Amino acid sequence: MSKILEFREAAPQEIFRRGRWKSFVRSHGFGYVLLAPVVLYLIAFQFYPLFETIRLSFYDYSLISGKSMTFAGFGNYKELLTHDKAFWRIFINSLVWVIGSTALQFLIAIPASLILFSKIRGRGLWRGLMMVPWVSPVVIIGIVWKWIYDGHYGLFNYYLKSLHLIQDDVIWLGHDTLVWPALLLTSAWKGFPYIALMLISGLTGISKEMLEAAHVDGATAWQRFTRITLPLLKPIMYVTGLVSLVSSWTKFEMIWALTGGGPGYATSILPTYLYTNSFVYFDLGKGSAIASLSMLLVIIIVMLYSRLFGRNMD
Repeated sequence: MSKILEFREAAPQEIFRRGRWKSFVRSHGFGYVLLAPVVLYLIAFQFYPLFETIRLSFYDYSLISGKSMTFAGFGNYKELLTHDKAFWRIFINSLVWVIGSTALQFLIAIPASLILFSKIRGRGLWRGLMMVPWVSPVVIIGIVWKWIYDGHYGLFNYYLKSLHLIQDDVIWLGHDTLVWPALLLTSAWKGFPYIALMLISGLTGISKEMLEAAHVDGATAWQRFTRITLPLLKPIMYVTGLVSLVSSWTKFEMIWALTGGGPGYATSILPTYLYTNSFVYFDLGKGSAIASLSMLLVIIIVMLYSRLFGRNMD
């Protein structure tokens, strides 16, 4: 340890002059060789695409226009924010998708975790079955739920008509009012197992003696849940909520498989709008600007979330 501290404090020229460079390489070179693939991966597939995306957002660059790439400054951003009529609707859709999906996941995950934590028969089996949606590919889930929501032969309409809740078939994914509840339900079904699993792990760490003492003191089940269980689960809920916000934002495949962003731009979010502009219309400049604004919006949402719910985590 003393040798490492001495190396850090010494200037590079002193290291070479004293002949310590070879000694350092022999002592620590293998560790840096092991780290090199990860560092190269991050540079090649994370940092370089990020900086290249930001750079292209300042250029007028379309692959089908026949024009060479020209510097446009903030032109792409100005067009999106002031002239693109669909952008602000898609912006609102993105907020509805991220916030609504995360909130609905928690509404399902909290009672599910309490049920699966209790002593029920076949608890291990039910916990395993609960994880099936979370481990399934997003595209497969999108295709399956698209069939469930189908307006002519979907299971959803079949069971609703069997229960006499509806009389005629409903086009769930083609109705402006019903499409968002359908999408949010699918997203919540996909994401709630992760939150429930994390909450179950948190419930195992709560002292049973504390709950029993509260019960002896006359606290009801609801009071024990709101005064003891929820406060002790707050750190886990904070972390899982943050992960769910980011993961909901990246569920581009689900919306694309279910609706393709339609009808019109009714269910488009910024990732789908980015894909459409970049890989359908091949406008890489505008697509890069959308990607940059999308990244900025995620950062703002995370900061606001941390500001609102990240206090008193100790």
